[in-house]
Amino acid sequence: MHGVFINSIGKFLPGNPIANDQMEDYLGKVNGRPSKVKHRILKSNGIQQRYYALDRQQQTTYSNSQMAAIAIRDALAKANLEPGTIDLLAAATSWADLLVPGFASMVHGELPELSPLEISSSQGVCCAGVTALKYAASQVKLGEKRAAIAVASELPSRLFKHTHFEAEASVKAGKALSFDTEFLRWMLSDGAGAFLVQDHPNPSEISLKIEWIELISHANAYPVCMYAGTEDETAQKSWMDYPSYMEAAQSGAINLRQNIRLLDNVIKLGVEGWLKLIELGRVQPDEIDWLLCHYSSHFFRGQIVELLEKAGCMIPEEKWFTNLYTRGNTGCASIYLMLEELFHSGKLQPGQKIFCFVPESGRFTTAYMMLSVVGSRESGVGSRELEAGEVGEVGKVGEVGKVGEVGEVGEVGETIQNSKLKTQNSFPLPTPHSPLPTPTEPVSAYLLRQLALIWLEFEREIRSVPIVRKLHRGDFTLDDYKAMLRNLRPQVVEGARWIARAASNMTDFRLRSTFIGHAQDEHRDYQMLERNYVSIGGALEEIVNAEKNIGSEALSAFIFHQASRENPVDLLGSMFIIEGLGNNLAGQWAAQIKSTLGLKDEQVSFLGYHGANDEAHLGKLNELINAEWMTKDIADRILKTARVSARLYRLQLEEIQ
Repeated sequence: MHGVFINSIGKFLPGNPIANDQMEDYLGKVNGRPSKVKHRILKSNGIQQRYYALDRQQQTTYSNSQMAAIAIRDALAKANLEPGTIDLLAAATSWADLLVPGFASMVHGELPELSPLEISSSQGVCCAGVTALKYAASQVKLGEKRAAIAVASELPSRLFKHTHFEAEASVKAGKALSFDTEFLRWMLSDGAGAFLVQDHPNPSEISLKIEWIELISHANAYPVCMYAGTEDETAQKSWMDYPSYMEAAQSGAINLRQNIRLLDNVIKLGVEGWLKLIELGRVQPDEIDWLLCHYSSHFFRGQIVELLEKAGCMIPEEKWFTNLYTRGNTGCASIYLMLEELFHSGKLQPGQKIFCFVPESGRFTTAYMMLSVVGSRESGVGSRELEAGEVGEVGKVGEVGKVGEVGEVGEVGETIQNSKLKTQNSFPLPTPHSPLPTPTEPVSAYLLRQLALIWLEFEREIRSVPIVRKLHRGDFTLDDYKAMLRNLRPQVVEGARWIARAASNMTDFRLRSTFIGHAQDEHRDYQMLERNYVSIGGALEEIVNAEKNIGSEALSAFIFHQASRENPVDLLGSMFIIEGLGNNLAGQWAAQIKSTLGLKDEQVSFLGYHGANDEAHLGKLNELINAEWMTKDIADRILKTARVSARLYRLQLEEIQ
């Protein structure tokens, strides 16, 4: 096996930077009217300028393959390398110029100076560029190739021309462009980046050694989120299934869309993978010198920070680097363009570690890379000052370097909610009282991180449960809702009982008081559930006499067994899972059930109430997790009980018929 090094990075950004107030000069105004949501979306994403391969007449100035070729030439020129020595070209994009042949073929065709060589095309969304790099790096590592090019290029601007949308039947009828379509119009822009990947480092300048690359797809459990070629997120009818291409265009099936209601899952899955890498020892937060995170909007930066802080594994924000605000969101080329700017900034020093994190919303993929800086910068060759208008490092959330203020996270969140993009990225974890000290990790920090991982896995696995999948697909029926309420009731009825039993066996007075207070809060919740059942046509005696399913029996037996033991403090793990589900998922389910079935608030009040009120219970857990009596042994007991409770709760939902 050989070492693998990125020895040169090239870029291409077409034309001049385009400010926010110029965007419609290039994309055009749909039906001659300015967008009503543009300002709100731009305020949320924080982007101040971007680049388009379009002119003001909406004519394409460069093809996607041409942009990729220019970036490759830039990388080769910086390395002073003879193009004929390249023996592999791996090219990535979300939307190539042609359907056939592959993107890499078209890029190779733009580069007559290259030799005949192996090519590979990667088509996806934001992670496609990492996929191309991983293939190139793998071939070099195996010794199959010595000098490879990985290139990522995006040209979404031409998808957003006003004339494309004006062909839609709904727009012709005077309706506004759907928010899921217009959202991306103000998010994405054009650009290309290229890596020269070799089996040896630069002799006189720095190189980036590729330590490892990890890509994970969660498409088995999640629907499409960012898509084109189909009319809606069910993705059951392709644009090729319409009688004619014209009818597909008129229905909007060719538009690039974003299901904004699912975006919070992108961040959760990404952070879950991040925590797993920490557990495996592949990422040590205190050893990271630079974090390059491809977040598509300034708003989501705040969400990532919140999750990492609650998990107790935050990388200080002064180590974060991005150029989102000045180069825009260029999809799979974004991580290339971030690394290009940092690589040539003169800021990298030998021995530093760079952690790259790329979440993709297409159908939920996450990519991670660990790079090490090797070589010397003593000669100063290749370094430069940041160009005018570039951001470089970004400080605290809400700050956008030299470009100008974007507003605090709260303002961004409010804007997105006003735009009907409401994200809920919190999971049921308290914030640790203090950052992680080194080298010894406090028990509370260990417990927080482990609980975060348990919760994120549980929430992801819940989506695969049949009754929950039906709810997310929009196939949920009134009978499904009745079945859900019938099967949840036994656990709700017994909740206050096992909490009270646990309290009676507590040796610590404060814990006993906390559990008793919790039992008091919970002991009448089942009556609200019963009222919901009767309001949708169910009979009270039917739900009262319903038998427990297998999962409910197992969950009840386990929790009562634990509650009967002396000092059952480990039941904090059960409370964490059950209250976390109430706080994070119940409110979402209530809204989806109400919308799908056309119900009233009072008919989904049980789920809605817990979605709004269980946060107070989690606040009490915060005090207990950070208590001075918490030991490693107690923490491990809590974690085991949390894992068992999560699995049995999932079984309870799986058994709903």
